[in-house]
Amino acid sequence: MLRIFVPFAALRRPLRPTLASMRFGNTSTFAIDCVHENVPNERGWVFGRMCIWARELQLGDFEEPSCMLNVTGGHLERVMGRLQALDEPSFEDLTDSQLYELLDRAVYRDDDRTAGQVAADSERYFKHDFLTNGGESFDRFKSFIATANGRVRIVFAECSSGPNGVSVDMADFVSAVTAFLGWLKQEARNVG
Repeated sequence: MLRIFVPFAALRRPLRPTLASMRFGNTSTFAIDCVHENVPNERGWVFGRMCIWARELQLGDFEEPSCMLNVTGGHLERVMGRLQALDEPSFEDLTDSQLYELLDRAVYRDDDRTAGQVAADSERYFKHDFLTNGGESFDRFKSFIATANGRVRIVFAECSSGPNGVSVDMADFVSAVTAFLGWLKQEARNVG
């Protein structure tokens, strides 16, 4: 019989350290929740947990540990750089499900389109990719982003469910993302 000795004091400690969570924005509009888990490295990489909230809907898995937040930061920086180019008037009359279906098909699906059609769709629509492959927190999600009339529209789906869609004020989106990116740069200086 194998016996494992666990000191009594160890039973009273939490299984993982309590970490200070940061929230940039407001979950009722747009927010980013994150935690820096101190994983020592020499490259200034910031590991932790994160998710995005848009009108109380969660995009990302906050319980996924030790995600490289710099990957997500890079995706968000690129989105900020192309925000003005995301206005697509033809999207305005589409439901969230229709928009998700259009972008998912155009960017990610292998179907009966010719190679030329796939290339044309990718050229036109890939700029609307949001955080698909945007870090481990978002591995189970596909998400897309568009803008119109001072608003940011995000449509997304977790692999096991149908699409969700929200529209948030662009100022709320920009404010939360800018604050997160500033925090991420500061945390990168504190790695070690």
